[in-house]
Amino acid sequence: MRVFLRIVSVILLAVCSSPLFADHFIAECPLTLVAANAPSTQFETSPHGVFRFNTLVFALRGQTLSTYSVNDIGDLTVVREDFVGSMGARESNGGVAFANGFLYLSSEAGLEIFDLRNVRAGGNAPILVSRTAGFHYRRLAIMGTTLAGLYPIGDYPCYPTLTSFCFNTVDIISLSSLTNPVKIATIDSRSSPSFRGFDDIAFNFGFLVVTGVAGTTVLNISNPAAPVFVTSRPNIGTFLVSNGTNLLGIGNPSAIEVFAVASNGLLTSFATYNIPTFLAIDRGNPIVYHPQAWFDDPNARLVTMIDELNPQTLKSSRTIAFDVFDFTVPLWEGSADRIYEEVSPVFTDEVKFNPVSVGPYVYVLGTESGLQTYGACNQVTGRIEVDSVTQLSCGGAEIHGWVTGTQRISNVEIFLDGGALGAAALNGPLRTDIPSRTPVTSWRINVNFDNVSQGEHVLRAVGTDSLGNRRQFSSLRLFFPGPGKNCTSRRRAITSR
Repeated sequence: MRVFLRIVSVILLAVCSSPLFADHFIAECPLTLVAANAPSTQFETSPHGVFRFNTLVFALRGQTLSTYSVNDIGDLTVVREDFVGSMGARESNGGVAFANGFLYLSSEAGLEIFDLRNVRAGGNAPILVSRTAGFHYRRLAIMGTTLAGLYPIGDYPCYPTLTSFCFNTVDIISLSSLTNPVKIATIDSRSSPSFRGFDDIAFNFGFLVVTGVAGTTVLNISNPAAPVFVTSRPNIGTFLVSNGTNLLGIGNPSAIEVFAVASNGLLTSFATYNIPTFLAIDRGNPIVYHPQAWFDDPNARLVTMIDELNPQTLKSSRTIAFDVFDFTVPLWEGSADRIYEEVSPVFTDEVKFNPVSVGPYVYVLGTESGLQTYGACNQVTGRIEVDSVTQLSCGGAEIHGWVTGTQRISNVEIFLDGGALGAAALNGPLRTDIPSRTPVTSWRINVNFDNVSQGEHVLRAVGTDSLGNRRQFSSLRLFFPGPGKNCTSRRRAITSR
């Protein structure tokens, strides 16, 4: 309940604080791209997900499961990569979940369970435990030995009304025997006027939360055959985000309302986060909240993403930014900025999925970029500000960026792939254009990329603070056309006499 107590304190602080003190509290620094691991498989026709298990991170793209560990400068190291030939799933929008070392997939092939407990360096490949036909879902939620499965009503070709034939169900499946999952109950959306149609499911303190077109309901399923109503809210949700215990977010395309969940299943609202409308400026498509988010309990944050919506398919066309909310900052607005929020752009024009927070990092899976790592504050963080090699002058050019951290930054090193380019100079005025609770320092270095071989290369920046903490804080992939084409010859200005 530690996070809950912190939340209560924040609510009281927000109520009692005056505007004079509000600007002493600002959200975390922006999330910055630290590293990227290129995808090893195609994404569009495959199940996908990012999962944390002890000190490892798993990334699933189709039949390939990549296992990563984190090195001392913040980059991901591939521990092993396994082709899971026994996997039957081929559906990119199928249900994917992970719990207690087991991976659960639901698709046109049914419910598949894989044992990942010994998938590590020197261990073994994923082991197929069972495949059970007939269990086809796009949302999965797990509590102990109970699995809930749902095919969302939003993916049906009809809209449910009180008199419509259009309906869906939540299936309750017993995992007492992983080799023989058994459906033990079904919750029909026609069974109550407060249901009508389900769009997402989650577990909090063992209670099943269902949301959809008529609102959100909490059910006690200690006896799955006879679910008991606990409470309901009028919030219409298209997705849920839960930490499994005391935090629940009910989300829709334009807003996320966050609730504290009591051990008896009752909900108390403490924050409503609306989509930052300024991101829609100069965009032809509407912007929406991505349907996947993550509660970062240790840092008391909610990590969400913002997508552009394709108006023809009503699906995401690209992910444009992280939208991170800091529970330790008062929810005070007035005429000031939303100081409890930090919006950070993401890189690579693609849709991203499955944000997962592990320590100071957020991992996210891109359809084209693969697994990307974004770094948060309280560590060395910053950015390389280069867009393409066309910005580089022949004979040598300056590259630059910014860096900050809780401690003073004493050194910045720049690398191309594995080779060191040298130490950057830390000088120039402080960067006041970067929202940060710590001073933001400029760095710059002169480099010569004229003879770099053709192909994609990775530019990396590693910072060291005054306590000796050394960490990679930015990573950038650049395509070099090859010697003679890696730079631009600047024309001399013609002056008249």
